Amino acid sequence: MDKRKKNNSGLLNLRQIANRLCVSTGTVQKYIRNGQLPNAFIPARQLGYRIPLSDVEQLEQKIKKDRSKNEEYLSVSEMATILNCSETSIRYAIRNGKIKNYRLHNKMYLVRRSDFQNYIQEYVERKDCLSLQEVADRLDVSKATVGNYVRDNIFSNAFIRNRTEGYLIPLSDIENFESKVKIPDGFIAVKEIAVYLNCHPESVRELIRKGEFKSVKKHLGDSYLVSVQEIERYYEQEINQTKDYLNITHAAEFLSCHKDTIRTYLKKGVFKNYLYRNKREGYLIHKNDLLRFKEPLIIPEGFNTPEDAAKKLDLSVGQVLNLARNKFISSYKLKKNNGAETWIVSEEDIFMYKKVKDQKFTPENAVEYSTLDAVNKFKFETKNLIVQFSDKSKTHRLFSKYAISKLSNSNAREETLKKKVAYYIKTLEVILQRLDKNVYDLSDKEIRDILNDSTIVEYVKQYFIGFLQYCSDNIENCKFKNDYSTNRNNQSEKEIYSLNTFKEYFEHVRDVDLHTKKAIKLKTYAQTWLYVIMHLMNAWRSGDIVYGLPQIEFDELDINDFNYFKDHKLTREQSQVIINQVHLKVGKIKFSKTGALGQFLCIDSLAIPFATAISIVELHRRKADERLMLTSIRSSGINKRFFEEKRELEYFDSLKMNRTLITYFFHHVSQSEGDAHLSYEASQILRSHINEDTTMVYIKFSSAEDSLDEISFNICERGHFGWVFNSMINLFFDQKHQTIQERTKIIQAFQENYTIPAIETYASFLLVERNQKESLALKIAKMSKDELKNVITKIFRGEMPAKTELAQCLSHPNCPYPTSKTCIGCEYLVPTEYLLISVTEQIKTTMLNLYNAQTARIREREIYFLKKLFFLINQAIIEKGKEYVDTFIDRNQLKDLFIALTEYKGEEIVIDTPKKN
Repeated sequence: MDKRKKNNSGLLNLRQIANRLCVSTGTVQKYIRNGQLPNAFIPARQLGYRIPLSDVEQLEQKIKKDRSKNEEYLSVSEMATILNCSETSIRYAIRNGKIKNYRLHNKMYLVRRSDFQNYIQEYVERKDCLSLQEVADRLDVSKATVGNYVRDNIFSNAFIRNRTEGYLIPLSDIENFESKVKIPDGFIAVKEIAVYLNCHPESVRELIRKGEFKSVKKHLGDSYLVSVQEIERYYEQEINQTKDYLNITHAAEFLSCHKDTIRTYLKKGVFKNYLYRNKREGYLIHKNDLLRFKEPLIIPEGFNTPEDAAKKLDLSVGQVLNLARNKFISSYKLKKNNGAETWIVSEEDIFMYKKVKDQKFTPENAVEYSTLDAVNKFKFETKNLIVQFSDKSKTHRLFSKYAISKLSNSNAREETLKKKVAYYIKTLEVILQRLDKNVYDLSDKEIRDILNDSTIVEYVKQYFIGFLQYCSDNIENCKFKNDYSTNRNNQSEKEIYSLNTFKEYFEHVRDVDLHTKKAIKLKTYAQTWLYVIMHLMNAWRSGDIVYGLPQIEFDELDINDFNYFKDHKLTREQSQVIINQVHLKVGKIKFSKTGALGQFLCIDSLAIPFATAISIVELHRRKADERLMLTSIRSSGINKRFFEEKRELEYFDSLKMNRTLITYFFHHVSQSEGDAHLSYEASQILRSHINEDTTMVYIKFSSAEDSLDEISFNICERGHFGWVFNSMINLFFDQKHQTIQERTKIIQAFQENYTIPAIETYASFLLVERNQKESLALKIAKMSKDELKNVITKIFRGEMPAKTELAQCLSHPNCPYPTSKTCIGCEYLVPTEYLLISVTEQIKTTMLNLYNAQTARIREREIYFLKKLFFLINQAIIEKGKEYVDTFIDRNQLKDLFIALTEYKGEEIVIDTPKKN
C-alpha cells in the first residue's frame, strides 16, 4: 500500500483535474488528445489516466493567459445579453459587416469591446430620434401616414441612417408637429368617435361623406374633426333609441336560424315589438320578443330537441332538421307558446338511423384513405351481392379478385381512389344484373350487345372491358374470343393552345409587378399564379401540382410576412435559394399515377416569378395553418380574377396546357434534326411517364405553326456547366470558342489575389489540370459531328450518368478511374448547377479528414482532393457568376472553417476560393 501511494504522489486522475480546472472530464480528455498534457499515461487499465502535477500547472498557466488575452473581447452570447437580442441577430451583423472586426477562437466569434461599442453607436443607439413605427404609435396613426408626412416634408429634419432602420425623425420635429395639430375644444377626432359609437373608424368616415354630420372640419390632411354636439345628437337618435333592438341578421344569429325564418315570423306577426327605420336598416326586433323564443319547450317522452338529437347522432342541427323533414317517420313539428314551430325528433327515428349507419363502411384511418380502405370498402359493399346472385357466384368471385388486385396496386390519391371503388362496385352490380350466366360463358355477340346498350353508362363499359381482358388472360376456355376496346375519339382531348396563346400565358405570369400586390391581398389569386406557372415549366398533372408542391422555409432569407414584398423584390440569387429547396424536396416525391420520382424544372426566365409566387403562397398557407400549398385549387379551381387583365386567357385548362407544353417540347426536339424516339423519350421525362406509349397520347401531330425557336428556347433551358462540355457545344454549333490557353488565362487571373506561397502550391496542380483538358479537348476535336451530336444529346437526356449524383460523364460507361468513389475533379465530369448543393458537404468532410490525417500520404491525398473541389467552384463562378454560386455554397463559412483547422494544426498551406474581379 505504501509503495502504491509513493508511485502515485504528484499524479492526478481525470476527475481531480476536472475539479481543479472547473471543466468536464471530457474536456480533460480533449486536452490529452491535443497534447496539452503531454506526460499523461495509463498505469493500469482499471485505473485510467494519471497526469503529473507539473503538466496540470503548465496547463493552468496557459488557460489563465488565454483568458486574460480574451478579456478585452466579447462572445456572441455576451453581446446578445448586453443588447437584449438574439444571438442570431449578432451573427447576422457580423456576416453583413456591421460589426467590422472580429476573430475566431474555437470556432466562436469574438469581438473587441471597442468595436462592439462602435456598432452600438452607429446602428443601435438613436439619440432624440424615433422610427416611423414609434412616431405612428405616439401620434396614434398608421405607419403609412407617418411616411406620407415625411414625403410631404412635414418632418423636415427626417433622415435615413441605414436601409435597415429606414427613416428616423428628431423629437423636436414631432413635438412641433403635436403643438400644431392640437384638436380644438368642442371637437372630436374620427378614432375617438368610433370608440364612442362602438364602430369602425371607416364607418365614421362613411357617415361624414354621406353628410350625417353638419359641423365637420378637415384636420391633418385627409382626416376629420366633428362637433361633439353632432356626435351626441347622432348617438341619441340613431343608437340609444335602438340599443335594445336587433336587425334581422343579428336576430337570426341570436336564434341560430336563417334570416328568411326571421322574415317569415315578421310576416306571420310572431314578433309584436319591432321598428322599421328605413330601407337601409330594415326591420329591428326588440330583444324581449327574441328572448321568448329561448323559453324552455316541454318535450313529450320519447322525443328530443333537434340539438339533443344532433349530439346523439354526431351530426349538425341543420343535418338533423333535414332528416326530420325528409326521412324520419315518427318526428314532427311542435308549436311553441309564442306561435313558432319547432321539430322534435323521436327516439325510434334516432335508433333506426344509427342502425343503418352502422351498416355503412368506415375507413380505418379517418385522416388518410388508403388502398386497404378501398379494398375493404369494395368487399363490404359487395358481400350481399353474392347471396342475391348466387347462381353467378363464380363471376362475383372472379370480378372481386380482379377489382381487389387493381385497387391494391393503385397509386391514385384519395378522391380518385374513392371514385374507382364506386365504379368497380357499380360495374359488378350491372354485370350480375344483366348477365344470365357466368362471364366466361358469354359469346362475342352477347358482349357486343352489352357494349352497345345505350342505357349502360360509359365508365361501366370501360371497367367491363378491363374485366374481360383479365378473364382472357387468366381463365381457360372462355367462349368469347375477340379483344374489346371503347371508342374514345373526343376531339377536345386532342386540343392544344396556339403558339401565340402559349406566349401570352408565358408573358402574363412573368409580370411580377402586376401580380405581387394582388397575390398578397388574395390567397386564391396567389395560388392561381403559382398553379399556372407550374404548367408552363412542368407537364405535371393537376393533382400532382396540388399535392406535390412542398412547403418552403425562409431560413436564409429575410422574409417574415407579406410586408417584405411590399417594399422588396426577390433577386435572382434569392429566387435560386427557394428553387433549390423545391428541387431537393420534389426529388423525393413519387407521383400518384405513375409512381415515378418527381422531376422539377425551373427555367431562368420564370425563376423570379416562380419564387415570388410560391413564397407568397407559403405565407398564406402559414397564416391559414393549412397542410397543402394549393388548397383553393383543390376545392374551387383557379381564380379567374388572375386573368382580369387578359380576359382571353381566363378559360385555362390544365390538361390542355400539358398537351401544349409536351407538344411544343416534342416538336422542338424532333425538328432539331433528331429522331422520333428522342422526341418521345424527352417528352416522357417531362411528363414523368414510365411508359413511352403513354406520352404519345398527349402529343398533337400537326405542322408546327410559325417558328418555335423563341418558345422552345424558354421551355428547353438547361443547367449544365463545365468547360469541356461547353467546348463540345461550341464545336458542334460552329461558334467561336475560347482556346485552352485563353481559358487557362482566365483561371490564372483569379489566382492574382493569392499570396506567393499559395500560387506556388497551385502551380503543379494547374499544370496537371491543363494537360488533362488539353488531352481531352484533342480527343473531342477528332470526333465527327455525328459522334459529337450523339454525346451531347445523351447528356441532355441524362443517359450518361456519373458516379456522383446530379452530373453526367463524358466517358460513360467506361470509367477511366474505376476505383475512385467520386467523380469530383475528373476531367470527364459534366456537372449541373444542383451538384453544387452536395459540394459543400464534400468539402467539409474532406477538411475533417485532413484535420484528422495521421500520415503525410493521407494529408497529401486530402489536400489534392480539396483543390479539386475548389477548382470545381472556380469553374462554376467563371461561368455562372459569384453571386449565383453563393446561393448554393457558403464560401466564407468554408474558408473560415479551413483556416481555423489549419491554424489549429499548425499548417502553413492555406487553400482559398477566388474572388470575382
